[in-house]
Amino acid sequence: MRAFVTGGTGFLGRRVVRRLIERGDEVLALAREGSRSEDLVAAGATVVFGDLADVGPILDRVAECDVVYHVGARVQSHGQWDEFFRVNVEATQRLMDAALAGRAERFVHVSSLGIFEIDRDGLTITDTSDYDRRPTMRGFYTRSKIDADRLACAAVRSGKNVVVVRPGLLYGPDHPQQSVFLGRVKKFLRPDLLVVVSTPRYLLPLTYIENAADAVVLAGVTEGIDGSIFNVIDDPTLTQGEYFRTLGQVRSRPLRVVYVPVALLAPAVKAVDALHRLVKRRPWSVAYQLLRSERSTRYATDAAAARLGWKPRVGLREALEESLRKPA
Repeated sequence: MRAFVTGGTGFLGRRVVRRLIERGDEVLALAREGSRSEDLVAAGATVVFGDLADVGPILDRVAECDVVYHVGARVQSHGQWDEFFRVNVEATQRLMDAALAGRAERFVHVSSLGIFEIDRDGLTITDTSDYDRRPTMRGFYTRSKIDADRLACAAVRSGKNVVVVRPGLLYGPDHPQQSVFLGRVKKFLRPDLLVVVSTPRYLLPLTYIENAADAVVLAGVTEGIDGSIFNVIDDPTLTQGEYFRTLGQVRSRPLRVVYVPVALLAPAVKAVDALHRLVKRRPWSVAYQLLRSERSTRYATDAAAARLGWKPRVGLREALEESLRKPA
């Protein structure tokens, strides 16, 4: 098949490109001017230079492909809302329209598991759970991903050939935030001491990057799944305590983890939130996100296993070993 991949030089996108080339597909990979695209060319991809902030010039190329994998997004924590809206929301709609009006047999939208409403501890999130009801408190990235997911799911409900994949927190070699997951933190009292604001029983919705790439490619090539939505997590029962125990076993140096329950910080956080409301006349988003993070949630991945035929190819220990072998 002829495939178009946005975010071709990104953490997930370049692995999707590699999988497709290994399958024997012809791949057009979107990359910004000046980005490191030599590896894509060497792998056999055709690089299409462009920017999700202005997709007009690339829509003709999108319309010529059999499958479109929309992996790219603006993920920075800084910037203005209109920048996130143009890249993550408007571009999604225009790419989807161009693909489905052209020869595309399927449009695969890569979303996020950070889009859901988590209003209590012990909640189970399915493929059809509610969006966060206070998206303006989540930051521009998450807010824009919620809006983009709405667009893709609206297309699903209207019977269009769209598949939505929602990976968990991605980790793996060369991730820009790899140190958070691998315990490589600055010295705090002593080396190899990691202070975590959470509890050992908190469920970690992690997806190793290679497993995520497998799921995204399957979403584009598996027959009979148009109109499907998949949550993709390696192990929905993985606790933070188990994760850090395994990490400590594969590291060359022991790791000591100290857990600070969010409840201990809650009074101070709520006090600052009240002051912020008084001065700014609006809630403090940090307080909302921190208090939300204490609610441990299980994400159901049954649909990915049953309909997509996906299961994590790389286990936790091997994933951590590989990540430590190739540090950021």
